[in-house]
Amino acid sequence: MKILCLHGAGSSGVLLEEQMANFRRELDPSFELVFVDGPFESERGPGVPEYRTGPFFSHTQGYSPVHIAQAIDYLEDLLEDEGPFDGIFGFSQGAALTLSYFYQQQAAANPLRVKFACLFSAAMPCSPDAGMGDSIISKLRSMEYDVTDRARCSGENLTIAEQEFVHVLQQTVVDAAIHDPHFPWTNMDIYRYGERDAIPCVMYPSLLAHKIQIPTIHVWGQNDFQYMIKMAELARSICEESMVKTVLHTGWHDIPKRQTEIKAVLRRIDWAMTQCPA
Repeated sequence: MKILCLHGAGSSGVLLEEQMANFRRELDPSFELVFVDGPFESERGPGVPEYRTGPFFSHTQGYSPVHIAQAIDYLEDLLEDEGPFDGIFGFSQGAALTLSYFYQQQAAANPLRVKFACLFSAAMPCSPDAGMGDSIISKLRSMEYDVTDRARCSGENLTIAEQEFVHVLQQTVVDAAIHDPHFPWTNMDIYRYGERDAIPCVMYPSLLAHKIQIPTIHVWGQNDFQYMIKMAELARSICEESMVKTVLHTGWHDIPKRQTEIKAVLRRIDWAMTQCPA
């Protein structure tokens, strides 16, 4: 069972391997975990201890549709060149990228190169499709709408769909940018003044033509920051409910450390593999 492991923003394959030390000890010996670095060297990411020295890497150079498409292309090449792989273990940014890849492949009717994914503390999934949410984004830009202003969300002649879009941003990336200076997505003015093709296209169910059909396990810490929990919940919501399992653990933005919680994840991985064609 060969698994590609994707780290979070501003981290590395080595750091993720260390994060997963307890988890790896509980895995069946038949699992081969392949840890890789993201293609772009970056600053230290959120939650990476100060005593850790780099280099640090990320899977994207940004979150615009062009950047997400670039990251998906790199992941597709990695799966082809280093595979075949049975699944993906993704952490934070690596989990979000995995979902972006799954959705894009389904939308293009392309075959997926893995059978399942286990996603730990998924960050905000974004689309490479610049047209996703275009009418909403264009309306907010024409109003020079400040998505960080919570007092305006219920007014300003916004439609229900536009209010939902603003609410999604405020519960996730807006709060993250306020509370964590290391969060890699902090310029909320881009929704007012940025170039249209530079604006991230966030993914949530009402914007999608379909949900992700591949089996996914979603794992996050009950003590994580609320905005990160909201991102993980959002990531889960874009997956077909019948193909989803969820595990909550007692940690924060990390891989589960307790044996009972790890075993709960492993049982869900066993379930995912039974959903896959032989």
